[in-house]
Amino acid sequence: MTNEPDRARSFLWKLQATIAEARGDGPSERGHSDDALRTMARGIAPNATEKELDAVIAAARHVPDHWPPLGPHETWEWYHLIHSLADVLERHVPSPFTRPMLGTLATGEINAVTILVPDSDAHLVVFEDQLLNFANLFSKAVALAIPFEETKDGGLAFSHGIDSVRRHLRDAPEALQRFREVVLAYVLRGSPGAAPQYFVPPELNPLASTLRNGLELFVLGHEYGHVADGHLADGTAARRLLGTAGPAVSEATWSWEKEFIADLIGWSLSVSAMVEKRHDVALSHAGVELFFSAYEVLNRALSLLIRGEDTVGTATTHPPASDRRKLLRMNLQQNAEEHAESAIMLGTGIQDIVNLLWENTAPAVLELHRRGAQPDARWL
Repeated sequence: MTNEPDRARSFLWKLQATIAEARGDGPSERGHSDDALRTMARGIAPNATEKELDAVIAAARHVPDHWPPLGPHETWEWYHLIHSLADVLERHVPSPFTRPMLGTLATGEINAVTILVPDSDAHLVVFEDQLLNFANLFSKAVALAIPFEETKDGGLAFSHGIDSVRRHLRDAPEALQRFREVVLAYVLRGSPGAAPQYFVPPELNPLASTLRNGLELFVLGHEYGHVADGHLADGTAARRLLGTAGPAVSEATWSWEKEFIADLIGWSLSVSAMVEKRHDVALSHAGVELFFSAYEVLNRALSLLIRGEDTVGTATTHPPASDRRKLLRMNLQQNAEEHAESAIMLGTGIQDIVNLLWENTAPAVLELHRRGAQPDARWL
């Protein structure tokens, strides 16, 4: 007899196969190769020796017994990253918790979404299949925009004040270029990886990685918030996945009140996981702020490309990012008083930096709109 996890896994693999077929892709080989893992590791640690990279690949090849099997159309890198994030988060879930079926699909949603399994009580929690790559490149571009100087003790002091950032971008405009490249690659081609490859200076790698990791943990932590609080779906929304010609899948939807609760739980889980890695609360919170800014930028880019209007728009399934950001800053003030000021200050700095980068990208998107350019099919 097929049990609920098996039903969920079978449904996930079926959807992944359908999308792969529509794209003309066969079973995933790229994700299984040592070359792919070496490229990923080199991107994270560009100064690592070959011996160190070999150790990273060996560690990546180890799959814990509690992880589900890798599907034939799943990419190894994202499978490994998502379940590694889940392992970290689940150490901070306060009650007994059963991991939902996790995966990636071409959803066209800058988020993770919960999809109901037909004829079952099971569900899938799936990331947009390019979101994790986008998070990596977006974080690198933002880190490039932040000026820094070496301190007397050999450390680094970063300045996120907007005036300092403006001066830095005038002298070193690479961040503007990289930000524009990844936004345009994602909205036009559906693939952030279509942007030119590059490495950030070694001094910026820790900052970029920390911002990215905080973003990733919060995205999954929000979905875990729904599960941990026992939320039952208040409704469903039809979602047609890229390449699927049949009936749309059913996405679980919740009231905005439950979405806010999931944000609070997800914030607590993600920040706790980051603090466990010896990051302070301010830097741990910064990745959450970066997620909201990334969400807004992509929605503004799509609005400007499709309609010629630079607006965030109104989400149908989640409260506006501005309201979600406001709630979490209020939560900081009420429950993390000694850390609130520094966390909100850094979060506001991240928001201002992304807005500045977007101001320099928007004219290029508007010009594409005037030329009749269309976004990638996943967004339509």
